[in-house]
Amino acid sequence: MIHIKYRLDKSEKHGIGLFADQDIKKGELIYTASPTLDLNITKEQFESLNESEQREMKYWGFWIEKDKVWHVDFDVSKFINHSTEATVTQDTTKDDAYLIATRDIKAGEELTQNYLEFESEEVLKSRGIK
Repeated sequence: MIHIKYRLDKSEKHGIGLFADQDIKKGELIYTASPTLDLNITKEQFESLNESEQREMKYWGFWIEKDKVWHVDFDVSKFINHSTEATVTQDTTKDDAYLIATRDIKAGEELTQNYLEFESEEVLKSRGIK
């Protein structure tokens, strides 16, 4: 669940991006997991999906090795694009997804996360993410 004012817009990084629609302070809460808007499925459930469904899951979601589940968000957080100079990061003191601002963010800036926090370089390359 997104906890800030936002807008979706064209991204220079990748297609559509999530942009702050307010000024945000470093450390401010951006996103938390939602039991209603997030989905985790087992490897067996993933393998029971047809090829098109698996492709969608791989594109929008990711594998969580420690939990042995595929995860996908069904809210706008899926539009947070990858950047090595991310504006949001996982708060490592929390077990569930809990994204906070890495620095002060101005209204109009794109929200980005370094996907290497939860995926390998191999997986990113296979998804076409640089």
